[in-house]
Amino acid sequence: MSAATESKPKARWGAVLAPALVDLVVPLLIFYGFRQAGAGIVTATLAGSVIPAVRTVYSLIRGRKADWMAVFMLVALAIGTIASLAMHSPRMLLAKDGVITAMCGLWLLATVVLGKPLLLAVGRGIAEAKRGKGGGEVWASRWDTEPRFRHGLKLITAVWGVGLVLDAIVRVVIAFSLPLDAVPGVTTVQWIVVFAGLYLFMFWYSRKNDLLA
Repeated sequence: MSAATESKPKARWGAVLAPALVDLVVPLLIFYGFRQAGAGIVTATLAGSVIPAVRTVYSLIRGRKADWMAVFMLVALAIGTIASLAMHSPRMLLAKDGVITAMCGLWLLATVVLGKPLLLAVGRGIAEAKRGKGGGEVWASRWDTEPRFRHGLKLITAVWGVGLVLDAIVRVVIAFSLPLDAVPGVTTVQWIVVFAGLYLFMFWYSRKNDLLA
């Protein structure tokens, strides 16, 4: 096995884990670092939000076409932050991620009801990354010819949508129930558990029903 072949899994895992590290771990470290230095809840929360926002803006600038998910996340983050500051509510500021998660979940459910599920576009992108544009077209063309394929993608997308909405409800409850300093840490652990559960279900179901891109 060549060195290039051996490096592929590492590169692939790095591409997956790096954004998660930036969006979850780094903001958490910044939040508690600012709190340790004596900063208020609002200042520490806003400081932790800067990194994901900057990464999202960078992905938009670097990309050659519009990344509508990135645009959506950036707008939702801005609206949530402005609304929280306008209401002078640290707890609302901490709960804003739950509101964003709920919006993402409702968006996923809307794609199932109103048209093609979002997972079809996501899967096509993965298939193109693995096997080129032709491979992506072949995988996506199954939507038009295989009822089982359509049902599977709709089901997985719906499960993600419901999971995100339930996650959002728990996030908001936590934000308004626990001590302020405990909220970021607890909700981060919660999101890791929820994401892992949803991802493992998606992988298991996709593999079982031949849906892998």
